[in-house]
Amino acid sequence: MERPSLAAPAQDVAPAPSLIRRRLVTVRRISAIEKAPKTGFSCIHVDGWTVLMFVRRGEYKVGDLVVFFEIDSLLPKTSLFWEYFLADPDSVVVHEGVERFRVRSCVVSKWTSQGVITRLEYLPKILHPYQERIEEIGEEAATEELLLKSFEDVINVKKYEHPSVNLEAQPIIGSAPAFVMQPGWSRIQNIEHTIFSPEVRLRKWQVSEKLDGVTMHVYKVAKDSRWHKFLPALPGGYPQTMSGSESHVGVCGRRHDYMDNGTSLYWEVAKESTVVDKIRSITYPNIVVQGELVGSSIEGNTRKYPEGHHEFVVFGIWNIDTAQYVNVREVEDICEWLEIKHVDVYGHVKVTAVGDSMQALLRMAEGTNKNGGVREGFVFKSMDARSCFKVISNEWLKITGK
Repeated sequence: MERPSLAAPAQDVAPAPSLIRRRLVTVRRISAIEKAPKTGFSCIHVDGWTVLMFVRRGEYKVGDLVVFFEIDSLLPKTSLFWEYFLADPDSVVVHEGVERFRVRSCVVSKWTSQGVITRLEYLPKILHPYQERIEEIGEEAATEELLLKSFEDVINVKKYEHPSVNLEAQPIIGSAPAFVMQPGWSRIQNIEHTIFSPEVRLRKWQVSEKLDGVTMHVYKVAKDSRWHKFLPALPGGYPQTMSGSESHVGVCGRRHDYMDNGTSLYWEVAKESTVVDKIRSITYPNIVVQGELVGSSIEGNTRKYPEGHHEFVVFGIWNIDTAQYVNVREVEDICEWLEIKHVDVYGHVKVTAVGDSMQALLRMAEGTNKNGGVREGFVFKSMDARSCFKVISNEWLKITGK
């Protein structure tokens, strides 16, 4: 497997500040506009993102506030967005029975476009509250407040999930427990200035491979804990794997909790990984072992697994009682001790030991995974596991359109 060149580990320092979790719909300022020669498009830059679009004279200018829709956004199929997707019939997807436009990466000539923007005044549900706040607290304070918000719920935008596992064929017993923290960290393009700020650039990070899979959790809850009452009721005839004398063990994804009845891909992979048996050996009484379900039927199999092969790869452990992640060194040690597969770790370093800019980190992300497929990228997680961000390979985005 191709490995980037990482410097020797840095010394531990104070915990990293919590970084902004992923927001799909935000208001941002245009930082630059340039022509994309021979394409007819203009490149509009917002933070670390570049959006290619036809621009009428004077329609956008540097410093304008715009609404930015990040890749993976599912937009309402309305006239406001129609022109962006007219030439791309594959952008129309069905989500929960409703057709929507999917925002994804695209390449025009040598230019990569990631995201969609529109003028703030085209979305009155965002504009009008902003104008009211200007009257209340002034434009500068209102704008600062506006730039920190996300607006998915306000304008009915959903997150795209690849139809990897047929959920209708999975034996669902209820919703995923509310105490399970669902990961969803920001991309480097959204937090470039934070990462390379004088304070954060001194922090030490675990650098691991980003796996192209679906989120999967194996949890253990003590029967005498206050969390047990929040679990979905087990149907009659449930197997011993799910409930022992002292604790309940469950397997869930982002939305659903599953039954171990011999047909659940989630459960079969969890059992094969041995996490189901070994989670009872971890001393924390109430935990969630988090990882990626990867394999031949997952996310288009960009990792090139043999047909029918799947696995569960751990990337973190959530302590339910403290509502915090277990630090990365301890998770690595637990997985090594119990012989549970952990995501490949390339080192524990300062960001500047890997690259001194966003573009340098993006170049580092290029390469192949151990099976010969294009690597999705890397995950940077602070040593205390409280902060995390993703660096996604542009080559992988071009191939997958994600």
